[in-house]
Amino acid sequence: MTTPHRLLARAEAQVHQNLFAMTSKAHQSVEKAMEALKTQNAELAQTVVNQDLQQNHLMRIIEKECLQILATLEPKAGDLREVIASLQISAELERISDHAKDIANIVLGMDPSDFSGPMDRISAMGDLCQTMLLQVMEAYENMDSKLANHVADHDKQIDELDEEACSSLMMTLMTSADTSMHATHLLWIAYHLERIGDRITNIAERVVFMVTAETPELG
Repeated sequence: MTTPHRLLARAEAQVHQNLFAMTSKAHQSVEKAMEALKTQNAELAQTVVNQDLQQNHLMRIIEKECLQILATLEPKAGDLREVIASLQISAELERISDHAKDIANIVLGMDPSDFSGPMDRISAMGDLCQTMLLQVMEAYENMDSKLANHVADHDKQIDELDEEACSSLMMTLMTSADTSMHATHLLWIAYHLERIGDRITNIAERVVFMVTAETPELG
């Protein structure tokens, strides 16, 4: 006979599997969107846009799994926090993919012949977002609140890079009307990357809650 504890462990393992599938897709979406930006590859950008529905589907599956666990297995204490955190993290991962899709859509509207701007800072923001995402989900997997706090600290770097990029782009907008649309595109891309950093920080907060039962404001 399967005990309630084993049933709960199995159900949680299934949620973890789907959550890491979402993580992989979110990471790939950010990576591909940034590569499409750097290479002005419209086909790659369109791939990111087309794949977004997969994340929505996975999030709905995780929602159903978590609600079923809450309704039928009545998890307590740490298990309850884990289910709640997993549900919230899935929503953050879906939003990260939405931001990547938005970046890809911006790339599709850009003029490849007019490609300039503070790409070093924007590229660094994209790289940092990808690293933070993998690290925060490692913290989730290992129930490592210290690593989660460490990841959230990196959000300040993203904010600094965003501020530098936006300052440069605003100067461009004020001094060169010919490139104003391009500068506006890059401003929006920087905005979406900054929001991805915020979403990852939210995940870090959920990991700390899951492990410690505390609800800190990180980042």
